[in-house]
Amino acid sequence: MRLPTSPARGSIRLLTIAAALAGSPALARESDEDSPWSFEGVIASEYISKGTGKSGEDPGFEARIEREFGMAYAGAWAANAITSQGGDAEFQLYAGAGATAGPFELDGRITYKTAPGTADGFQDDWIELRGSASTRVGKTRLALKVEYSPDSYALTEQAWWAEAEVSRPIAEDWTVSAGYGVREQDGGADYRAWNAGVTWDVRDGVALDLRWYDTDSHHLGETYEGRLHASVTVSF
Repeated sequence: MRLPTSPARGSIRLLTIAAALAGSPALARESDEDSPWSFEGVIASEYISKGTGKSGEDPGFEARIEREFGMAYAGAWAANAITSQGGDAEFQLYAGAGATAGPFELDGRITYKTAPGTADGFQDDWIELRGSASTRVGKTRLALKVEYSPDSYALTEQAWWAEAEVSRPIAEDWTVSAGYGVREQDGGADYRAWNAGVTWDVRDGVALDLRWYDTDSHHLGETYEGRLHASVTVSF
C-alpha cells in the first residue's frame, strides 16, 4: 500500500491519539435517552465502505445526525471520499424503520447518496435499498444485511452488497467481531471482502476499534489490499 509509514504503525498511532481524546472531559457527555435526536462522529485511519478503502488511504472523517419517530427514523451522513471519477466527498440522506419478529431484530432503509466533485459524464447520485436482520444465540450476535442499488454510482448499473457479521463480548466493555461480504456489480468490480477486530467501549458514547480488512481482489488496486484500520467513534 502507498503509505508514508507502515499501516500498522499508522493505525496504532491513531488509536493512541484517539484513546487520549476519549479520556478528555469534553467527550464525557452521556446520551439523553429522552431525546429523539442522536449524533455521531468518527475519526479513522481511513474511510472504509463495503470492505474497501474510500479515502485514498488518508484519514477518514464521518458525521451523522439522526432523528427517531417511534419505530421509524431519518438522518443525514457525510464523509470524505475519493473516487476515480473525481468525487471528493460522500453525502447521504436516509429513512428507515425497525421491527421485532420473534428473536429477530429487523430493519429496512432507503438512502439517497451523492458524491460531489464527480466528473461530468458520470452519474454522481444514486439510491440504495437495505434490509437487515439480527439475532442472539447466547452472548453471540449474528447479523445479515443486504444492500441493493438499481442504478449505482458513475457507470455502474445494478449493484449488490451482502454481508454476514458475528460479534461476541469477551470481557466487560470489550467485543470481538468479524464480517464477510460479497459485492456484485453490473459495470463495476466484483469481489469478496472480510474483516475481524476488537472494539473497546471506553465509556458511554465513546468506542475505539482496531480491525483488519482484506479482499480477494488485490489485483484491482490499492483500495482492495489488506489494511489495519483504527477508529474512534463518539456518539450522543
